[in-house]
Amino acid sequence: MLRIPVLGGLLAFVAPALIAASPVGVYLDFDEPASAAAMEAMRREASGVLDRVGIEIAWRLVSQNQGNEPFERLAVVKFTGKCACEGLLAATREILVLGTTAVASGRVLPYSQVRCDAIRRILPKIEFASDRRLGDAALGRVLGRVLAHELYHAVLGTAHHAASGLARGFQSTQDLTSDELPFAGGDWEPHPALSAK
Repeated sequence: MLRIPVLGGLLAFVAPALIAASPVGVYLDFDEPASAAAMEAMRREASGVLDRVGIEIAWRLVSQNQGNEPFERLAVVKFTGKCACEGLLAATREILVLGTTAVASGRVLPYSQVRCDAIRRILPKIEFASDRRLGDAALGRVLGRVLAHELYHAVLGTAHHAASGLARGFQSTQDLTSDELPFAGGDWEPHPALSAK
């Protein structure tokens, strides 16, 4: 009868190490061609934030997938709208959904969406930047933070949100454009009561 508590305790101890054991294959798909500067900044920001919690990302494009790379864990992320600054979208003060991760029958799935146009609408200084390359790089940094938040859900399979840090359910424009927006301690530990069964 002691086996279950011992095994449960062992799994709780080993689970974070297992999550970080191998790279996560992240397959990106875009509605429209994205800015190279934005995508470079996005990958750099998301990789940096996730690397600090022990998650290595192997970036791939859905369009280049031939099904010959076996990943223990993967996520597919669809980017909707235009992931580049164009100075066209009107700014808004509305609360917008910037990203989502699919849930079916109470189970969190490894399919996420990042809404580029919504992100551009809440960041008029970036959208209307006089230097488009700098604007795209700043946009990419914010995209990387939204992406890292959605990967938190997709990789852990949890709908849990934290009270602070990047796993928080609501981020202000100040949060998204701040010098740093890391995950809080313990965010990447499994949340069995809140995860899908």
